[in-house]
Amino acid sequence: MFPPMLRYYTTFEAAHLLGVSLPTVVNWIKARRLRAHRTPGGHRRIAREDLAGFMVRHGMPLPEELADAVAGRRKALVIAEPGPHREGITRRLAAAGYAVDQASPGFAAGAAAARFEPDVVVLHAIAPDGGEPLRGLRSDRELSSVPVVALAQAEWEDGLREAGCVAAVPRTPADGALEEAVAAALRRAGPRGIDRASRMEAAPRAKAPGRRPRAD
Repeated sequence: MFPPMLRYYTTFEAAHLLGVSLPTVVNWIKARRLRAHRTPGGHRRIAREDLAGFMVRHGMPLPEELADAVAGRRKALVIAEPGPHREGITRRLAAAGYAVDQASPGFAAGAAAARFEPDVVVLHAIAPDGGEPLRGLRSDRELSSVPVVALAQAEWEDGLREAGCVAAVPRTPADGALEEAVAAALRRAGPRGIDRASRMEAAPRAKAPGRRPRAD
């Protein structure tokens, strides 16, 4: 019998969220890579938390409906062009315990950041000053306080720090170097939710347009 108040997915629903075929999901379950439960009728069901945890461990972007299913994990957004390098960085962060999403520079990065609300951004720098992707992050009101760790050439480090990055590591980081840089950035930044709330509280409230109130 399933515990109360938990959301379970069928293998078909899980396949849709994972972006893979139904046989692939079944094979993962049989190989015990993805945890599943059996109903009294013999059907497989996958808990929401188990599905989200599987995606995080394998560096898969979390869909919006699973974004809050992995409690207590800090969220890292990787911004880089698609390819093996981005996938490798994503897997490393997921293995270190972060909930990870990934996006290409430009509009896709802004949309992913708004949806995912990352605690830290890992940016593949395209210029000594971070280029347009970094300028966009630093000029966004909601993201300006989010720490950015750059993946870049060693000689770009000073320029990237001046442009707003909290750290810069080689594009192919040594074992543990990226993870330590991200952890240090988060320690310095503190909980992002507190910072966001304080900004909202400090922001002036706009007066709603409308007619002048009538005198009683």
